Amino acid sequence: MTTRRDPRNMSRDELVAYFGSGGDISELLRGAVRGPDLGPAPDPADIPMLVTGVRLPSATVQRLDAIAGSDKGGRSGLIRRAIDEFLDRHAGEALA
Repeated sequence: MTTRRDPRNMSRDELVAYFGSGGDISELLRGAVRGPDLGPAPDPADIPMLVTGVRLPSATVQRLDAIAGSDKGGRSGLIRRAIDEFLDRHAGEALA
């Protein structure tokens, strides 16, 4: 008889293998309860920073990390500065 393991007690590597092989998530959902209503989503203008994702070649990320070094802002700060400089340089332009 095969014992089914509870995914809540698995390590990250075990979870990857479990779900990679078509593991059943019903064990995770069985005890799920609806969370509290958080109300309407805030206006993005009221949020000081939004998270966004970009895909960059690994070589570009390595170069960013080398330049960022021990800078307090790190990679994200460097990317924010570069975007701000680009936007300032192209203010009023419509890029095609």
